[in-house]
Amino acid sequence: MLGFVFLLLSCVVAVQTKPKQETFVPFLTTQRKNRVSGSSSSAATSSSSSSAGNNVSGWFTRNILQPLTGGPRIPEHTITDYYFFQMATLNDGSGSYIGLFNQWFVLSELQEVSEKDGVTIAGGSSGRAGGGNVYEAQAEAQKQNAIQAKGKRDYHGAARAYVETAKLYEKSGSQFNLMEAAGAYEDAFKAYNMVQQTGPGIQCLENAARLFRKNERGGSRAAKIYTQLGDLLKTQDTRKAVEMYRESAELYKSEGDGRALQATIKQAELLCALQQYQPAYTLYNDIVIPETMSQEILRYTTRDHIVNAILAHLGATQSDWVMLASDLTRFEELCPDFHGSAGYKALQALANAEWEQDPQAFQEACQGMNRLRSGGMPDWQVGLLLVEKKRLDEGSLL
Repeated sequence: MLGFVFLLLSCVVAVQTKPKQETFVPFLTTQRKNRVSGSSSSAATSSSSSSAGNNVSGWFTRNILQPLTGGPRIPEHTITDYYFFQMATLNDGSGSYIGLFNQWFVLSELQEVSEKDGVTIAGGSSGRAGGGNVYEAQAEAQKQNAIQAKGKRDYHGAARAYVETAKLYEKSGSQFNLMEAAGAYEDAFKAYNMVQQTGPGIQCLENAARLFRKNERGGSRAAKIYTQLGDLLKTQDTRKAVEMYRESAELYKSEGDGRALQATIKQAELLCALQQYQPAYTLYNDIVIPETMSQEILRYTTRDHIVNAILAHLGATQSDWVMLASDLTRFEELCPDFHGSAGYKALQALANAEWEQDPQAFQEACQGMNRLRSGGMPDWQVGLLLVEKKRLDEGSLL
């Protein structure tokens, strides 16, 4: 009970002693003036040869430049009232501050980089540091901006901030931060997706996959993103979607991941849609059919893949129906489940109708093919069979 009362009183005091927004600029001005003085004093003790030059520089800054310019420049900033406290964020992502109990406090702050002495981060240790630390701190600040924008449902702003976060993490160079960059690109994609900006979102996903692929432990993550890209692109840019599925299959295979098969199946289907029948047939014949036959849970799908393979081979051989009949015999022997299936019967009826040059029987066989799938034959199969139907007569296919 006492704890609750103490918490309630603290909240009341916090509301009443919240600093006014107009006090932030004087606070930041003082902070920056102290930084200039501190950096000048620190530099003055570094060596006797540079002491005089640095002292002159510090005196010139304090006594000539600051009176003329009004002190250090205060960057643009945003102050948000959170009822119990104020939160100030510099728009360039270089600092965050909290106002509480009539005072402003530094949450995070980046100071200027010295080419000679490195960087000092306020609130932390000072001394020499690599440039990666600067980029990492800037990235963290941008990430906070992105989170705040997302909280306000400003998804455009969140996406842009996540992209900046990713770029800064990339510049830092470490493997860990490259993974952080990839994650930021994924977050940017999600934000772009909220406002239906597909183009920039896809670019972010590609960057994420590229970075995950560079990491020895990121192969499966990259493969998953490549599959996602393929799914997004298959109705927009089919050729690029094929490439995405190919990348995914290769990465999954290198990781020993069974999802390589599904990526290969999607790749083969799109190759057929592009009328690239020979590579599609090769994938079905060399990978898809043998692997689905070897897995008990997928064996029932083999018959459908055989139908696709035979028709793809028909397209690759430019309507060689003798080859189609040969494929029927070969796959019947290879996969006993295929013999007697609806797909086998439909293909056999097609072959017989073509052999007998019977357009009516051929049309009926095409109708049987169309019933194999709930949505009917895919367009590429319709196109292949329509060529033969037109050769037999000028009637409709179905």
